[in-house]
Amino acid sequence: MVNWSGTQGVTTRRLFQPENEEQLQRLIRWASQAKQKVRPVGMNLSPNGLALQEGGMLSMTELDGIKGHPTKPRRGIDKEKNTITVQAGARVSQILAELQKHNLTLENFSSITEQQIAGWTQVSAHGTGARIPPVDEMITSMTVVSPAKGLMTLREGDSWFPWMRVALGSLAVVQEMTLKVRPRYMLHERTYCCNYAELERDHAKLLQTYRHVRYMWVPYTDTIVVVVSDIAKPGAKAVPALPEERRVEPLKRLLREMQPDCGSLEGKNFAELREKLLVLDPLNPDHVAKVNRAEAEFWRKSSGERIADSTEVLGFECGGSQWVLENCFPCGTIDSPNLKDIKYVQEMKGIIERERIAAASPIEQRWTSRSSSPMSPAYSKEANALFSWVGVIMYITSEDQAPAIKEKFREFAMRHADLTFKYDGFFHWGKVDLAFHKGDRRKTLQENIAKKFDVKEFAGLKKELDPHNVLGNDITDAVLWG
Repeated sequence: MVNWSGTQGVTTRRLFQPENEEQLQRLIRWASQAKQKVRPVGMNLSPNGLALQEGGMLSMTELDGIKGHPTKPRRGIDKEKNTITVQAGARVSQILAELQKHNLTLENFSSITEQQIAGWTQVSAHGTGARIPPVDEMITSMTVVSPAKGLMTLREGDSWFPWMRVALGSLAVVQEMTLKVRPRYMLHERTYCCNYAELERDHAKLLQTYRHVRYMWVPYTDTIVVVVSDIAKPGAKAVPALPEERRVEPLKRLLREMQPDCGSLEGKNFAELREKLLVLDPLNPDHVAKVNRAEAEFWRKSSGERIADSTEVLGFECGGSQWVLENCFPCGTIDSPNLKDIKYVQEMKGIIERERIAAASPIEQRWTSRSSSPMSPAYSKEANALFSWVGVIMYITSEDQAPAIKEKFREFAMRHADLTFKYDGFFHWGKVDLAFHKGDRRKTLQENIAKKFDVKEFAGLKKELDPHNVLGNDITDAVLWG
């Protein structure tokens, strides 16, 4: 079993794949009695291998229903309540496609849409929008199967409900859930570049004005790419960017300079050209800086607008195989952003350039409002709380270079982690990697887990619902017991 990035893998002794809900319930009951590991796995997208377990894993691939059927008439779309009820194995892309048939969509979603809905919500994944919470807040009810209690249905108002929404797959196996949906909508997106002084001047207004805001900081340059969008107004017209073949010319020019025998570059897109450049010398900061400068020129040429369906605008190219670490930290309220968010990235960028880290573009920054799920990285009791999410990456350009890139990324990621704790943040649950937290750093990680989350309460629920820890693995065990 290998994750999407190809960075984590395990050979599991048993892989269970129930074909219906009755089989799932029998399996979990048997696993608890036999003390057999059945760690649930979705599409295995998490960069940290959050689902991996050598002792045994549970695939929900067959439990991906959306439409109703005779024995489950409640499953499907309720247009009066604006909800959809789906099985846990349904992929986000499937759900979006079904909703579009009814002129509906989800409130928000991540750049990639191939996650299974249960795994996506169990880690409190997010898109971007200062007034939009992480995706677990879409859930209005859920049916789960716990090893000790069996089948349970939880709804808003139930004491266990907020804990179960973000439980890392370690309290129970989600069987189905009901999600809030909204009418389908078009977005008017604008992309442009600015520098730090301009961003500091405009930042609060951007967050307060636009539905969606995303920044891409380009290390070793003064370029910050700003991508903002709002619901398109009737009759609005977009001023399009230049065609991509003209925008990628800086990357083509640099590649021809560095590798004259590179052959034809006709039809190569931005991501392909960037990868071809980085693979030439991915750990050399001077080389990476040149690639980043060419990318900054690409983005300056990419200034423009588009009007399209939200599903098209909110999904975007994430690049190839990569190491990634993303954090989440508070930065005031939507009414009063405190600028900690952009100061954070400016400080991180300074570390990169001062310590000559071969950090390719981008440092990506997004926002959400708070989650009321106690185990969400964006948890807060303050309704207007604002959170920033910042991700750093290194691309894995070839198998031969992969070990060296991993080691360099470990050094890079730990600088990111140090800043995370300095700014009272924590990591995206699908991206915190225990391999990068050894010795004293593991102790620091656990101290910050205890500071951020009510681990005692969560551990108490764990012992009640899964006393033999058949749903756990190394990552969840580190969260609960150190």
